[in-house]
Amino acid sequence: MYRPPRQNNERNNEEQVNIDEVLDKLKSSFPKIPGFGKGSPVLIFFIILILGIFWAGTGFYTVGPDEQAARRTFGKYIGTVNEGLHWHYPSPIGTRDVVSVTTTRRLELGFRSGPDGFTIAQAVPVESLMITGDENIVDVQAVVQYRIFNLKNFLFSVDDPGDLERGVNKGFPDGKTLRDITETALRQVVGSRNIDDVLTTEKEQVQAAVLLKMQQLAGEYNTGLQIQQLLLQNVNPPQEVQSAFEDVVKAREDRDRIINQAQAYQADQIPRAVGDAAKITESAQGFRDGRIAKAKGEAEGFESVLEGYKSSPDVTRQRLYLEAMEEILPGVKKFILDDSGVLPFLPLENAESQGN
Repeated sequence: MYRPPRQNNERNNEEQVNIDEVLDKLKSSFPKIPGFGKGSPVLIFFIILILGIFWAGTGFYTVGPDEQAARRTFGKYIGTVNEGLHWHYPSPIGTRDVVSVTTTRRLELGFRSGPDGFTIAQAVPVESLMITGDENIVDVQAVVQYRIFNLKNFLFSVDDPGDLERGVNKGFPDGKTLRDITETALRQVVGSRNIDDVLTTEKEQVQAAVLLKMQQLAGEYNTGLQIQQLLLQNVNPPQEVQSAFEDVVKAREDRDRIINQAQAYQADQIPRAVGDAAKITESAQGFRDGRIAKAKGEAEGFESVLEGYKSSPDVTRQRLYLEAMEEILPGVKKFILDDSGVLPFLPLENAESQGN
């Protein structure tokens, strides 16, 4: 939760001692001692000594675990101290500014939260409406988280008018200066991109680019702030074209759904097709190997016949003729001819089957 730093006069008023009351109490408690009458030099010295001790005692101060203290002497910054009990010249010689530096603070751009810090109370269009790179208007609301990392620069480098709405007093750079840095960086990044990028596909890239630009500007201005994160809250088109943009978003969702379905079908069908292709390839490979082996066998048989023919042509010719007749005749109806004509013959096949 954001806690604004205390002002010097608030801390000093708490620690200052009412000197008049202390003197009255001291006078009433001292006994009547000779030489301590009114106007006595000893009494005056003693009073001055007591006052000096009390004045020096007001120089002690405590710095909490999450705080740092910037010390000044006659208005000039002389250093920063961390947690613990410290002493520095009391006012008006010295002053110290104790500030919480580890607390994460928050800035809202384009809207203002409700009393609970979360509910959006109202929009601030003058901050949130901006033009994109394709000349469209978009309503961008953002939250910035930051902390103090250089107390000297935070206190003394920037003269800021403050932001009373957030409890930031005048003179601290996390007021108007930080708001201007945020708005400037956001408008630059949004103005260089299309409205589709800002609304849907590249919101994270936009956040990263704006954060980088803010860190650069905060460093150039010596604000002493560390910009930790920028979060885009609501990014919407203007109300006049809200329905059209919703249709576009719905169409993109349908497109993505169809693409996912197609990719799932692809993932299912491709392995099947690869398997079928491998099966066909293996079958073709086996058929090829069989045909090659058969052709080689036939070629080797022909070569052996050729060798036999070369050595004994008549015998080989007669053998080939008989082998051909033996292969052909069992399936052919035969007739025996002589000089007198066709000779009848018994149907030996039928007779053989009847005999069996």
